[in-house]
Amino acid sequence: MSSQRELANGVTITYFDQSKKIAGDRYLVKVRCLASIPLQGWMVDALAASDPQTEFCRERLAGNLTHEIVMERNFIDETEREKLLSGMISSLEEAVLGYLSKESFVRQLFARKVSELVEQYGEAERVKFLEDEEEPPGVADFSACFR
Repeated sequence: MSSQRELANGVTITYFDQSKKIAGDRYLVKVRCLASIPLQGWMVDALAASDPQTEFCRERLAGNLTHEIVMERNFIDETEREKLLSGMISSLEEAVLGYLSKESFVRQLFARKVSELVEQYGEAERVKFLEDEEEPPGVADFSACFR
């Protein structure tokens, strides 16, 4: 089951039922809420530079900004599953929709995602640098450590 809803600020919210049977008549009831925002003009402008770090961010965003919220309850009776599932979706809508519909949410999410991607880029570059370093010739001699 999945349902979709579009908010005035361009955020598309999709709910996914990822519930599954775990034992006998017991279920893991899980709802994944995915907020998706196509990159807006000001976001594209912020990522317009041609340096490797900005290109990395642009590639990872791939024209879309996403945010995910997951709610789950474990070991739920089969007879209670549907009721709990719709209750979880209702509580997500009550608690989160007001926040997701604000323009400030979109700006804060963009800033946070770009910051995370910049950090990932730095880590990827560090790993690449370490992989590119040449190993010293021959076998390392650690005998001095054991005297």
